[in-house]
Amino acid sequence: MAGLVFQTEPNLSFTAGLARWLSQPKEPLLKAGDEAADEAATSPSSAFEAECVALEGSGDFAQLSAKLSEKLKELFSTADEAALHSAYTIYFQLLVQWELLAPSVEALADGLCSSPTERAALRRSLLVSLYALVQQYGLTDKRFAVLVRLIKFAAAAQQLKEVFGAKEGRIAAMERWIVEWKLDEPQVKELWGLFYDAHCEDSGLVYSYALKYLSLFAAADLSANAELRQRLVSAVLRTIRSPSVFQCDELAQLPAVKQLEHDSEHAMLYRLMVIFARETFVEYSAFQSSAEGAAFFAKHGLEHEASSKKMRLLSIVSLGQKEKELSYAAIAAAIKVDEADVEVWVMEAIGAGLIGAKMDQVAKTVYVSVTIEREFAAQQWKRLHVSLSDWRDSIRGLLNVIQGSRPPPGN
Repeated sequence: MAGLVFQTEPNLSFTAGLARWLSQPKEPLLKAGDEAADEAATSPSSAFEAECVALEGSGDFAQLSAKLSEKLKELFSTADEAALHSAYTIYFQLLVQWELLAPSVEALADGLCSSPTERAALRRSLLVSLYALVQQYGLTDKRFAVLVRLIKFAAAAQQLKEVFGAKEGRIAAMERWIVEWKLDEPQVKELWGLFYDAHCEDSGLVYSYALKYLSLFAAADLSANAELRQRLVSAVLRTIRSPSVFQCDELAQLPAVKQLEHDSEHAMLYRLMVIFARETFVEYSAFQSSAEGAAFFAKHGLEHEASSKKMRLLSIVSLGQKEKELSYAAIAAAIKVDEADVEVWVMEAIGAGLIGAKMDQVAKTVYVSVTIEREFAAQQWKRLHVSLSDWRDSIRGLLNVIQGSRPPPGN
C-alpha cells in the first residue's frame, strides 16, 4: 500500500484516506511517527476528500462509490502501480462493506478490461481479485459474468497462462466449472466459444476446443447463428492448416460441420475437410489442381506446400492400415514422389507419431507395425475388435505357459 497515508495513520478512516491519496497521488509515502505524517493527519482536507467524507457521513454510498471509481479511472495511467493496486484493493473492500460489490462488479470488470494492453499485469491482478471476492462472498449470480470478462481480458492481453495456468489443464478446469456451477446450455456454449477464441492461434489446442464447442450445436443452428458460422469456418480452416493435427474425422462428423456440405458458400471447405479426414493424396491433388480448388486455396490463404506434406503423411497412414508390408514403389506412387525419397517420408511419418514401422533398404519394403486411426467407423471398430481379441488370446497363452511351468502340488 505504498503511498497511502491512512495505511500508517489510524486517525484517518479508510474512505478519507483513500480520498486524500486520490487527491494527491504524487505525494511521497508517509511513515507513522514522521513529523510529516503527523502534520498530514491534521492538515486541512481537500475539497474532494471533504465531499467524500460528507457522503460517507450521510450514508450516500452509491454516489460516494461512483466518485471514488471515477477518480481511480482518471489516475490509472499515471499513478504509481503499487499504490494504485492498494487503492483499488481498499476500494473493493469498501464496496463489500457498503454492500455494493454485487451491483458494481460487472461495470468494474468492464472498466479493467477496456484497455488490455495498458498496465496488463495490474489489470489482470485486479480482475483476479474481483473474481476472488465474488467467490469469497458467494455472489454466485455474478461469478460467470466476471469469469467471461476475465477470459476475454486474458486472451486479449496474452495473459492466459498467468490467469488459467498451463494449457494442458485448462479443459479439465472448464469441465469442472460447468459441473460445479451447474451452468445452463447457453452459458456452456458461451464458455467453450470464448475458450476457442482464446486458443484459436494455438495449432496444438485449436482442434480440442473446436470439438468441444461445435459438438454443442445441431445442424439447424448453423444458418441462424452468425457467430457459430464464423467460428465453425475458422475451426475447419485452422484444423486443415495445423501441422500437428492429423486426426480430424470426429470434427468432420459433427452435425453442424456436416451441414457445410449443403452450404453454397462453404461446400468446398467441407469437401477439403473430408479429404484431410479420410482420403489420400490422390484426392487432395485432384482438388488442389482444379481451377476451383486453386481459387479456394488462394481465397483462404491455404499453403499448397504445407497441405501437400500433411496429406502425403496421412496417405502413408492409410496405406499402412490396409497393408503391413509396403513396397517403396507403392508408397512412391501413392504420394507422388520419387522412390529415392520414400525413406525420408516414412521417417517423417514415424517422427510425427503417425505410424510405427521398420524399413528394409535391400528389399525396399516398409514393415508397418501400428498406425493411428484416421477415422473411427464400422471398419475401425472391427479392427479394434480383432486387436483386442488377439491381445486376449496372447494373455491366455501366456497364462497357460505359466500354469504349465508350475510344479505339481506337494512337490
